[in-house]
Amino acid sequence: MMAAGAVRADPDQTDPDQTAMGREVWAGADVSSNVWLVYSGVTFAPWSGIHDDGLRFRTAGGYGEYEYDGSIDVGGVVSPAHFQAQTYFADVLIGYLKRLGALTAKAFVGASIISHDISPLDPETIAIGEEVGVKGVIELWLNIGENAWGSLDLSWSSAHDTRTARARLGYRLWPKLSLGLEAGLNVDSQGACRMNALAGSTCQSLPGDPIAETDLLDYARGGAFARYEWGVSEASLSAGVLGDSFSSDGDIELAPYVTVNWLTQF
Repeated sequence: MMAAGAVRADPDQTDPDQTAMGREVWAGADVSSNVWLVYSGVTFAPWSGIHDDGLRFRTAGGYGEYEYDGSIDVGGVVSPAHFQAQTYFADVLIGYLKRLGALTAKAFVGASIISHDISPLDPETIAIGEEVGVKGVIELWLNIGENAWGSLDLSWSSAHDTRTARARLGYRLWPKLSLGLEAGLNVDSQGACRMNALAGSTCQSLPGDPIAETDLLDYARGGAFARYEWGVSEASLSAGVLGDSFSSDGDIELAPYVTVNWLTQF
């Protein structure tokens, strides 16, 4: 699932208490029919307010589970199989925030660890086991007139070649309440490989047997959200339809999803 940090980029710049705050904490959960994820994180601005230009430090992490159907070839006999997986991630990032009029931009770079523990071992995936890699994040927020706004969050990690994107377009019906539409995409590096039985939970090609990598759609989603702000905090609720490619024949399966996020600053 997608674990994008909420972006709050439209503070009251005349409020000295709000502009002086340098810490932002968030938590959230994604739930669908065959996958769930919980996550949290903190962003720290050491020498400026959380909404001012300046250096940022961020840590985040999450844990979830998912399941899918596939097949296993045992001695030339292909049998259907049901796979269950646990996944977790952790990020340590450094970045910078820059305000450019109506646009607020954040960029982060750092280290990320991502793990997929799949049982039974799936011989047709390379997104398995624990990997540590470099991660980059870009977050954009644009105020559109007095009442509308848009956001775009992009991230990439070399750990399992994990990529995510989320876009939102919202409109403030009241000063504190926004309604809008969202779309998201999550992709891992997948492919066919032969499992080395001695490798445990690590998927690797045998000598002389290269991995034929392909980028498969893990899931895409679209839906609607409501976002409510009070003081220095906010909460959002999203619901929509998620399409994944976990099925063994590659057909897209549709399922509902619900996402809940909470954020506060201090």
